[in-house]
Amino acid sequence: MYGKHAVLAAISNKNRHIEKIYCLEKTFLELKNQIHHFSVEIVSADFINKKIGHGQPHQGIIAYIHPIFLSNLSQMNFSKDIDRIVILDQITDPQNIGAIIRSAAAFGITKLILPSHNSPAESATIAKAASGCLELVQVAKVANIKTAIETLKKQGFWIVGLDLEGKDNNLDSLSEFNKIAIIIGSEAKGMRRLTNESCDFLIRIPISSKVESLNASNAASIIFYALRTI
Repeated sequence: MYGKHAVLAAISNKNRHIEKIYCLEKTFLELKNQIHHFSVEIVSADFINKKIGHGQPHQGIIAYIHPIFLSNLSQMNFSKDIDRIVILDQITDPQNIGAIIRSAAAFGITKLILPSHNSPAESATIAKAASGCLELVQVAKVANIKTAIETLKKQGFWIVGLDLEGKDNNLDSLSEFNKIAIIIGSEAKGMRRLTNESCDFLIRIPISSKVESLNASNAASIIFYALRTI
């Protein structure tokens, strides 16, 4: 994990295990009050660049950490009366996933589900794009999205798919439901057929006819605002 926001957020998360922090001397002097109680080593910029790749915006600090992605839904708490969950289907770009996590956290949405296959593992790229918000959202990777949807339905969730073919474009209607799982597919492929068929209904974002579609992370931000719990 690299970058000040991502590393500082990680060390403030009691569920994270930090193995080692490497940083430039000037970065250590700037952040020493926050990181001095961890195992810290002062290193050169060349050392950091070799660890994460030249040109990455590391801001003088990287950390070796244990991942916190969950492996199943049973580790999530579904007891809240008002709850929102995000399911990402066929979104494989870690930058997009990190941006979606950041937007979810911004609007009080704290649970996200990814398929175990065809989605990236927890990574520094996701953490960097999430700008510290990876520590605010529970992310679970599940073997089967359809099975996960069935589990959520039993927990009282309405399953809503974001789709260009959705009949409903009234995003305000989403606030009528106490428990919603919103499914977002990639802008290129959308949701898979079985995922689409598992939805209770489909919704679309009204946009200009001159524009084909929105980037998945931009679309997510609009939907999350409509679903906000803050």
